[in-house]
Amino acid sequence: MKNRKDKLSIGLIVGIIALSLTYCAGENEEPQEKGVRPPSSDSTNKAISPQKEYTADNPAEWKSVANDHLPEITFNKSKSKENITVKVLGKKFSERHYIEVIGIMDEHSADIDLKYIERGSQPIAILSLNLKDHEPEKVKVFVKCNLHDLWTVPLIAREE
Repeated sequence: MKNRKDKLSIGLIVGIIALSLTYCAGENEEPQEKGVRPPSSDSTNKAISPQKEYTADNPAEWKSVANDHLPEITFNKSKSKENITVKVLGKKFSERHYIEVIGIMDEHSADIDLKYIERGSQPIAILSLNLKDHEPEKVKVFVKCNLHDLWTVPLIAREE
């Protein structure tokens, strides 16, 4: 009888381990947005490495969704607080695809001000830039999407 209990216990332990390994192997997979293909494992395609940040000029693998992630900025230099309004006008946001945070950063990528956005909320933020501490020409606005990474635009558009 003892031998049968030992075999049953071992079988149960092996089953639990196998189930755990199966569960853990799938937990890193993110749901894919409709219309966005994951990178191909085909050897003819080069693997895509995420960029530190994406821009209008360099959207990389997210070119098809760039316009939904680039923010619209209003900057009022005459105000000392709440002088930047940022809106993300994307039409494809949902409970599964949303903007997590909107903010401004300096030339060293240090956060100056930011606002976390609730899932399902309109991605709008009113931020403050202290003009005594920061040069607006060196500041970037950033938008962090849960699926499409970090997008940045200069606070002040460069004239060409």
